[in-house]
Amino acid sequence: MDFKAWFRLGAAQAGVFACGALCWAAAAAGHVATAVVCAVAGLILVNILLLSQRRRQSPVQRAPDATFASEQSRRRLSALVDETPSPLLLQEEDGRLIAVNRAARQMFDASSELPVATRWALLGPGDRLDSLRGQIDWRGGRYAIHKARLDHALLAILIDITPEVRAAEASALRDLLKVLNHELMNALTPVASMSRSALELIEDNTAESLALARGALGTVVARTEGLVGFVDSYRILTRLPPPDLKPVGLTPFASEIAQAFRAQWDPRGVALDLVSDVAGAIVVMDADQVRLCLTNLLNNAAEAAQDSPRPRVRLSLTLSERQVEVEVEDSGPGIEPAMAETIFLPFYTTKATGTGVGLSLARQILQGHGSSLMLRPDGDLGGAHFCFTLQRPANAANPWEAV
Repeated sequence: MDFKAWFRLGAAQAGVFACGALCWAAAAAGHVATAVVCAVAGLILVNILLLSQRRRQSPVQRAPDATFASEQSRRRLSALVDETPSPLLLQEEDGRLIAVNRAARQMFDASSELPVATRWALLGPGDRLDSLRGQIDWRGGRYAIHKARLDHALLAILIDITPEVRAAEASALRDLLKVLNHELMNALTPVASMSRSALELIEDNTAESLALARGALGTVVARTEGLVGFVDSYRILTRLPPPDLKPVGLTPFASEIAQAFRAQWDPRGVALDLVSDVAGAIVVMDADQVRLCLTNLLNNAAEAAQDSPRPRVRLSLTLSERQVEVEVEDSGPGIEPAMAETIFLPFYTTKATGTGVGLSLARQILQGHGSSLMLRPDGDLGGAHFCFTLQRPANAANPWEAV
């Protein structure tokens, strides 16, 4: 407290004392009115003194209160983050990977910063959190990844989708077993019947019955070979290796696909429109697997469009900030909305000579790339319209960075 404040305090206290003395003297002399006036003046001075003292003390008192409230809010927020059931990871500019909350610490067996071995297993050689895309598998669980930029750090939220994945896998297995049962019964029932008939004809041992037996056995052989082809198709689906992801120049890749398509389908009257605005762009993919995926889609489109008045297939490549959208359309009859999911079932086909593997394999390939094959209802050519996305490299300087 400075000199002026001390002086004001002393003067106020002296005034109170003087008012008190005058009040006592006036009362003793019988001057009641004067005593009352002195008492009122003394009370006013007391109130002024107390008010001045409170004003000087209140900023000092309020500051600790505000600090305490701020600390309480911080602790509540910290507790809320720590109790969040989804694991939270934070990577700072220096590359350190921090397990932010309890769920992340338990998931990665780390007290705070993830060990180098754990980081390598999670992030791979790139060692950057932004390299994680879509979903990850970790210790028997499946997690969807959502990322957010926080100033100079990157936050990743890992959402456990294991129950949903398990339910989807169980449903897919039931559908697969249903299809397998249908296909196997369709193939084996006539084989058993014709084999029995051939055996009876052979027992007759006449020229006519032996000729009929040879015809029946020929049909059995054809059906058996068809069953072997069916099993080979199933083997392809179950042995698809993980994708070998590498940067690939999209323009030469698309040109190669278009050239192969035209060599096969131009003589049959099916035209291909290649619509692309991705000159020089690169994507991260397994070129062999995506080539197989696109070939299946384009061949299906060509077969569907072949009987239309103007058979036409369109392959479109559209560049966005972080990915490339790929679309395949045809001028065929299209696909009924009710069949939008059924067509992706393994071995489901509406073609007399189809295996029912193409679309299922294409979807499986794209899922391995963190993408999904979708059927859209709005094809410009009037037929089926399939689309999917491919990711650009996370460290690409610009969308047209050449390989």
